[in-house]
Amino acid sequence: MDFWRKKMLVTKAEEMRNLDRETIEVLGIPGIVLMENAARGVTSVIYDKLNGNSVVVICGKGNNGGDGLAIARNLYNLGYDVEVVLTAKIEELKGDARINAEILSKLPVPLHVVKEESKLLELYSLLKEADFIIDAIFGTGLSKPAEGFYKDLIEVINKANKPVVSVDIPSGLSSDTGEIIGAHIIADITVTFGFPKLAHIMPPACYYVGELFVVDISIPEDVSSLVTSKRYILTLDEVAFTFPVREIMSHKYTYGHVAVIGGSAGKTGAPSMTAQSALRAGAGLSTVVVPASLNTVFEIKLTEAMSIPIPDAEKGHFGIDTIDEVVETVEKGKFSAVVIGPGLGNEPETFEFAREFIRKTTKPLIIDADGINALAENTDILKMKEQNIIITPHIGEFSRLTGLSKEEILKEPYEIAKEFAEEFGVTVILKSGRTVIATPNGKVYINVIGNPGMATAGTGDVLSGILGAFLGMGIEMEDAAKLGVFLHSLAGDIAAEELSQESLKACDIIDFLPKAIKRIKEKELNLEKHKLPFVTNLREIIGV
Repeated sequence: MDFWRKKMLVTKAEEMRNLDRETIEVLGIPGIVLMENAARGVTSVIYDKLNGNSVVVICGKGNNGGDGLAIARNLYNLGYDVEVVLTAKIEELKGDARINAEILSKLPVPLHVVKEESKLLELYSLLKEADFIIDAIFGTGLSKPAEGFYKDLIEVINKANKPVVSVDIPSGLSSDTGEIIGAHIIADITVTFGFPKLAHIMPPACYYVGELFVVDISIPEDVSSLVTSKRYILTLDEVAFTFPVREIMSHKYTYGHVAVIGGSAGKTGAPSMTAQSALRAGAGLSTVVVPASLNTVFEIKLTEAMSIPIPDAEKGHFGIDTIDEVVETVEKGKFSAVVIGPGLGNEPETFEFAREFIRKTTKPLIIDADGINALAENTDILKMKEQNIIITPHIGEFSRLTGLSKEEILKEPYEIAKEFAEEFGVTVILKSGRTVIATPNGKVYINVIGNPGMATAGTGDVLSGILGAFLGMGIEMEDAAKLGVFLHSLAGDIAAEELSQESLKACDIIDFLPKAIKRIKEKELNLEKHKLPFVTNLREIIGV
């Protein structure tokens, strides 16, 4: 068994309820056991991460409140000064929450019932005396804004200006979306159970989660495989051991030859960066296919990468009159993958050229930038293609491609990207602060590394070159997409560590690709059975 090879699902509330139900009703693990595991996980995080001894635990009347009551008992057992605030009387509680309330009532732990707005001022005074607060009001099932008393309660907790640990999710957020649905707790730490939820990792909701920890509450992997939505965090486990082994007798063509079709007047940098990043990612050869009137620029810019000039009648961009020569050059050449789009330009005849090239080529293909914009006029071309195709739109390009507004896409990027990938049979890499990879077979991977310093011109061109290298090496499309996004973001993070986010530029990512590759390979050596992962933070889950 590979102990480390556990996919980290990203779940919605209903999916998590189904997992709990299956674990309890089919396997027979009592709900009170799952609740105790959850409580001990939260207690462990508090013990390790927070200073202070005085804590107020605020408990709602559902299972989230039951978790809070069990946490209060565990903290009391460790010697903390604990006070509990209930938003309902003990006799109003049900199930496992009622059991934990009755247990706690037999211990010398003060239990306050606060269910009216008139008592919130008294609560505020209690909170101001505490070292930290535990928020166990609402769980992951909330789907509508907190109102009335609960809205005021949330505001009182936030105004107390104390460190807050949220149980499962900051109360007031909906677990099923990154959108803000109403008043919510601003947490310093959130400890969730089983798997992260969408709100934990998708903006803007994730901004209010604080440091995220995940507790293994004993839901077996056999049960988690029942989740039909295949939505995962992109982790080192997902990309490890993807690089091909370099054999002694290999040669440059062993590792692929990437053709980059692009360039127009004023945009020679984009295809140059794509070609350079392909080589840095491990491609054996890289060649730019460019308008002949610009070739001198490329000859000066590039050293290791080659160029093939295509006569363009001095226009400085590709037109439909060049299509036959470009297609023949690529199809008869020893190219193992093609990137089209970087710096291509937005002339109508260039868009026509791009569509016709995509229609005719048989090579594994990455479509980026203006190549995507060209497709917006006829996406059905993609349905006629049989080879591996990866498209890499940012939100604006995907809006043009789908006809949806940016707001509609940002509401559920993981769902919209998945639907497009399934309909058109391509892998979609939807670039944003949380890049989403969607595959034709319905899988979605959400990338949570990278940094805002990467929001600069040319970083997408670098990514397309990395992807071209991996497809050109013969790596399977899904694996190439996952490794490409992960490596690109990791290189950006390493670059930002050394240079700062503010000064980061696209070529820096190319320069730091070797360090990122080395870090992945070093981490691969340590992927072995180690301490039982009862509680892990998000960075530990990612693996770098």
